[in-house]
Amino acid sequence: MDRASPTTDPSPACRARRPRPLTGLLLTGLLLTPAAAQTTRPPGPVPRGTQTASPQASCTLPDGPLPTRTRTVIVLDTSGSMRGLGDGRADIFEQVKASVARYVRTRTPDELTLITFDGGLRTRRTFSDPARNASWPAALAATRADGNNTYLYRSLKDALSPLNRQPDTLTTVFVLTDGIDNDRAAPAGAARAALNAFTARGPLDRLHYVALGTDIPAAARTALEDSDYASGLTLPLRQIPDLTGQTPAGTGLEGGLLTVTDPATASAAFAPGTPLTLHAGPGARSLQLNAPQAGASGLPLTLNGPVRAGAAALLCAPPSAAAGQVAPRTRRVLLRLTGRAPLLTWLNPGEDLSLRAGEHATLRYRAAPGLPLGAATVRGAPGLHAEVRALPGSRELTVQFTGLGLPAGQRVTPTLDLPGLPPQPLPTLTGAAGGHLPPRPGPPAPVTPPAPVTPPTPVTPPTPVTPPTPARPPLPPLAWAVALAVTAALLLGWRARPAAPAAPGRAPRPAAPTPVEGLEYRDDRTIALVGADGEVSSVPTPLGGPFDLGQMARVPHLSGLRAEQHRDGLRVLRVPPDLEVSQGARLLQPGDVVRPGTLLGVAVARRARAPHPTLGSLAGLGLPLALHSRGPVLHVRGPYGEHALRVHAPVTDLGLTLRSPALEGLSVSLSGRDLLLLRAPETLQLRVAGENTVLTPGTPLPPHAVVDFLG
Repeated sequence: MDRASPTTDPSPACRARRPRPLTGLLLTGLLLTPAAAQTTRPPGPVPRGTQTASPQASCTLPDGPLPTRTRTVIVLDTSGSMRGLGDGRADIFEQVKASVARYVRTRTPDELTLITFDGGLRTRRTFSDPARNASWPAALAATRADGNNTYLYRSLKDALSPLNRQPDTLTTVFVLTDGIDNDRAAPAGAARAALNAFTARGPLDRLHYVALGTDIPAAARTALEDSDYASGLTLPLRQIPDLTGQTPAGTGLEGGLLTVTDPATASAAFAPGTPLTLHAGPGARSLQLNAPQAGASGLPLTLNGPVRAGAAALLCAPPSAAAGQVAPRTRRVLLRLTGRAPLLTWLNPGEDLSLRAGEHATLRYRAAPGLPLGAATVRGAPGLHAEVRALPGSRELTVQFTGLGLPAGQRVTPTLDLPGLPPQPLPTLTGAAGGHLPPRPGPPAPVTPPAPVTPPTPVTPPTPVTPPTPARPPLPPLAWAVALAVTAALLLGWRARPAAPAAPGRAPRPAAPTPVEGLEYRDDRTIALVGADGEVSSVPTPLGGPFDLGQMARVPHLSGLRAEQHRDGLRVLRVPPDLEVSQGARLLQPGDVVRPGTLLGVAVARRARAPHPTLGSLAGLGLPLALHSRGPVLHVRGPYGEHALRVHAPVTDLGLTLRSPALEGLSVSLSGRDLLLLRAPETLQLRVAGENTVLTPGTPLPPHAVVDFLG
């Protein structure tokens, strides 16, 4: 737990007065550009370990096989000083762990090794695919800082020496400590021996020594400067590093491997404004930089032609000139190109593609964002009937083929046509013997009009004889008085009767809302919905406490997306598994923080969640909807809530009763203590849960029925 003394741990103000490390200066004496001159110190001797070579000269792909996987090694100080105990000055341990967790979510290494130390190594655990491994966050949360010593060099040597060389793996090591080595038995040169213990490293492997609120000891500085793969960073007291390298707190920590599917939406690997250089390998020559610096939303990469899947490129930046850098080196990120993303991904390749007469084959696809699925058509399918189904705003596409007598053994390969795109080949279907086609209805029989009927000649009736009216005797005066009194009473009672209420008019059915395809988190920390037609509408955004965006905005297909305001922006708390929220090419995960001024993309991943007419008062239930019938009580359930309705009337329109326009026309009938489906509109259908059986009018409601919105 020993820390650097005040003489070796200058305050941030003192560090700010140091001359800044020299970057971009060529030994040949070339003139600096004005931009570079602003970040360099006055002429003088070059500090030991400073990279003086041109970044362009060092930005070259190494020879031999290049890595395709990533491995991260976290060497974490667990002495008590990390929690402010003993001679520690700040409790930063939980914040450092949160930074490690964010790095794993953002960079998603294929393998991670967590090594903890204080008076020697304490634990070593390795996790495969930690971003999706449930044991990783549990192990990180259980890590405690309660050690009594900081045997830094001995622990680092024991941590690095077992690392074996993996030619297909790029390794990045982070050493996170707030102290100095206090092992009195450490031999001279222990720091250099510790760094040299990683003997099986590759040409792109890197080690970053991060000193938290303290200075790097002189022995460690010398070892870093003499190394060919390690560098150091000292941070002011209570400042937490950004291991991803995307913010100023992570300057100098950039590196690793980045898989690129679409260069236009590649996630940022450098802080905005960082000068960049690109070296493309064979098969990736069409990959180019379209700007000399990293942008705020991603990498300035573009493709001028096709690339080979698996091709590599090296993206470089000059050594960092920020304060606190020790032995800064050229920052390099290996890019692995997967080629163009497929427009359609077949989701059920196990479907039976041999069709007898009358049989169906349903092909389900997931489309790339932005495709005009509503205009998709199928051609080249003789002997088959093809039907394309896609809801607005959804990225799922269904193509159903029905056999119409395709000869046995005959093979047909249809294509899917999308406007503005080349034809997409679909799987080959084969005809099979047998089956039965439903009889086609014949032409209607001609209707013979009936013969005209001649109306009979009207007969003039005889004029009736009116008998004489006998004379009535006049009413006595008392009878007149009684009649007048009764008439007056009736008139007074009629005027005192309250007017009958007017029949309530049926509220007009609102038009289907425009599907939401984006979210704008504005600089004033409010949220706006971006529709498919480009219309932007603000929604009330709480400034404190978690909230459900779907319920708050009354947009059903956003239900379950939970967030809360955070010091640095909007923290994502939950993303439903069938909803994609993206920032550039990166999908947001729980725990990510969205900064103000960010535009997010939204895409539904399931047909039942796709946008459709509003659910009205049921918007908070989310999608999909299910009906659970228990006698006369009907439960309407969604993934985020439930509404119970006791049916009393013989005929009940669920849409009008529940004030849900999307369900209008869905009527049930009370028959004894059971509910029958009386009518279903053309815009939806009911199915038995777990089956494809569609309920027809007159059918009793099963205990569990699913609502499908057909658009």
